[in-house]
Amino acid sequence: FSRAISAADVVEKLIRGDVILKTVTIREGLDRFAIGRIFVADGFGRAADWDKATADPELIRDLAPEAKTLEGYLFPDTYKLTPRTPVTKIVQIMINNFRKHFGSELPYITTGLDPHQTVTLASIVETEAKLPQERPLVASVYLNRLQRHMLLDADPTIIYSLKLANRWYGNILKVDLEIDSPYNTYRFPGLPPGPIANPGMASLLAAAAPAKTNFLYFVARHDGSHAFATNIAEHNRNVQMYQVQWYRDQKAAPSAPK
Repeated sequence: FSRAISAADVVEKLIRGDVILKTVTIREGLDRFAIGRIFVADGFGRAADWDKATADPELIRDLAPEAKTLEGYLFPDTYKLTPRTPVTKIVQIMINNFRKHFGSELPYITTGLDPHQTVTLASIVETEAKLPQERPLVASVYLNRLQRHMLLDADPTIIYSLKLANRWYGNILKVDLEIDSPYNTYRFPGLPPGPIANPGMASLLAAAAPAKTNFLYFVARHDGSHAFATNIAEHNRNVQMYQVQWYRDQKAAPSAPK
């Protein structure tokens, strides 16, 4: 707007169609830095503005006193914004959206985890599960491992650790499993100190009320699904079938004619 106007004036302009709203869609599973890049590309602030605004956890202090940033609480959705909406305002809108969608579900957490731990678990589920029906199963695996005091061994936490250290180049190397980061669940027990991404409602609900299973392991198939296992022997067979043998078959397959 060319001058300061009241909220009533804004509403009137919207009704008349004088204000063009910009639409920004944030998909599930992005971290706060990726979200910032999307908004910056659409003309909302600078990267430094987003890093600063999403690093301050004050907006969720009542929900998650132990949170270090707003990671996990920037609710994925499609947002319609007036041009020049301040970054701080957009962040507030996203946090309010999280509260609207998930706040009413907090009393129904069945796992014994607190809300911040639930959002943290949901963020891992979001980055692991590709199929909606598998989200409660993936959540159950991590909950079962937590209850047995097993390391979570969640690859997405390694990726997040590497991103924070500016060391993520697209593939996890063996040496990366030893990165000295509290988010490294191959090295440190329990959940990481906070979310590693911003989960959607399906993953939040899966983390709040996982499936009841005895699964402790899963491995990715090459169709987006996972094979789940209750013990290491079964898991190793799945790895052999869906990873090792698959790669061998791909390598042995004749190449398509040119």
